[in-house]
Amino acid sequence: MPLPFLSIRDLLAGVPDADAGRFHALCVERRFPRDAAIFRQDDEADALCILREGNVKLVTLSETGDDQILHILRPGDLFGELILLQEPRPFTAVAMTDAVVAVLPRAGLLELFAFSPAFTLGYLRLLSRRLHEVERVFSALVHAWPHRRLAKELLHLAEDLGEETPKGTRLSLHLTHEVLANLIGASRETVTLLIRKFEETGLLHREGRELFLNRDRLAEYLGLARIP
Repeated sequence: MPLPFLSIRDLLAGVPDADAGRFHALCVERRFPRDAAIFRQDDEADALCILREGNVKLVTLSETGDDQILHILRPGDLFGELILLQEPRPFTAVAMTDAVVAVLPRAGLLELFAFSPAFTLGYLRLLSRRLHEVERVFSALVHAWPHRRLAKELLHLAEDLGEETPKGTRLSLHLTHEVLANLIGASRETVTLLIRKFEETGLLHREGRELFLNRDRLAEYLGLARIP
């Protein structure tokens, strides 16, 4: 079940152009190769990050010492925004592809708060929406069986990372069964079994390492309106 992540567009909605320009001017662009850590769990939370290019996964260590994937980010997503707490990072951010990240240090964020009331309001709105969505997602997660969690995760991945083709919605990022299992809190064996069942019932199909999703069938399976 994906955690909600908001975008730079959400943050700067309603912010005057001059203030938005100041925001971008205070950011420092950094490049990371695939598999590089952008920051690690328990590092000092000293900057807000905006993903500009590539994909990034947020992972935390489980009690058994294994990586648990919390979310996969796409360009435009914000992460590490709880820097005002000055608490250690609760997760590790890892580049899944070559990635470009804009980094806004805490000092720059505080400068924007003092300079731009509109930006401050947008930031508070972002945090409030994040909290509301986290509560909603985890409330639904408590009551969801693995097959429903996987179907919902695939719909969200189709929305975030999908490419529409005549064969269905192709996931632009190769995701192993282990990665999908981490995303929904299930075993790899369970996900392998469910993928096979989903394929048999026409919810998806595979061609080599590529996964094509039937979004209408997945939404129907969940009793939801199709995600546009």
